Amino acid sequence: MFPVKKWILPNINKNAANKLALAADISQTAAGILLARGIDDPAQARDFLYGRKEPFHSPWLLKDMEKAVARIVRAMERGEKICLYGDYDVDGVTAVSLLYLFFKEFNCFVEYYIPDRQTEGYGLNGNTLRKIAAGGAALVITVDCGVSAVDEIKNAPPAMDIIITDHHTPPAELPAAYALVNPKQPGCAYPCKELAGVGVACKLCQGLWQKLKNTDGFWTGL
Repeated sequence: MFPVKKWILPNINKNAANKLALAADISQTAAGILLARGIDDPAQARDFLYGRKEPFHSPWLLKDMEKAVARIVRAMERGEKICLYGDYDVDGVTAVSLLYLFFKEFNCFVEYYIPDRQTEGYGLNGNTLRKIAAGGAALVITVDCGVSAVDEIKNAPPAMDIIITDHHTPPAELPAAYALVNPKQPGCAYPCKELAGVGVACKLCQGLWQKLKNTDGFWTGL
C-alpha cells in the first residue's frame, strides 16, 4: 500500500484572491497561488504568468559572453563543425533544441550530442569528447552542464575549444574552458541568477543575434 498523502494548503484571503483575480483577469485559484508567493499586484501577477517581451537584460552582462560569441562567430565564418553537448533532462534537451534551431537558421555546420543517462552519467564525458573531436568538431558548446567538469575539460582533446553554458551552482574550482557563461559564477554581473539552462542558451542566442545582425534589438525566438 502506498502511504496516504495529506495536502497542507496555506490559508488564503478569499476576498484578496477574488480582487486580484478580477484585476488581473485570472482564475481565483491562480490568484490564490500568486498571493501565497507574495504577489498581490495585478501587473506583477500578469508578468509572472505571461512574461514580457521587453525589457530584457543585456546578454553582455553575462561574464564571458563576449568571448563566447566571438569564438562562435569565428567558427561560423570558417565553417567549423560545432557540437552542442546537452544534458538529458527537459532543461538540457530544450536548450540543445533552441541553439540547434538558431544555428540552422544561419546554415551553420552544427550537430548535437545527448549523453546516455545509464552509461555516461551526468555532464561531460571524457571518452565522448574524444569521439566528438575525432568526428571533426572543433568547438563544443555545453548547455545545462559543464560547470563542474574540471577534469574532463583539463583532459579534453587539445584541438577542441569548449564553451560552457550552465546555470548550476559552480564549485570552488572552475573548469578551464575557453569561455564559461553562467550567471551564478563569481564576478558575473547578470542580475537574474535563477535562469534555467535554456534561459542561458537564450541569452547566448541574443548575444549572437546582436553581433551577427549588428543590432541592439533582442532576438525573441524562431
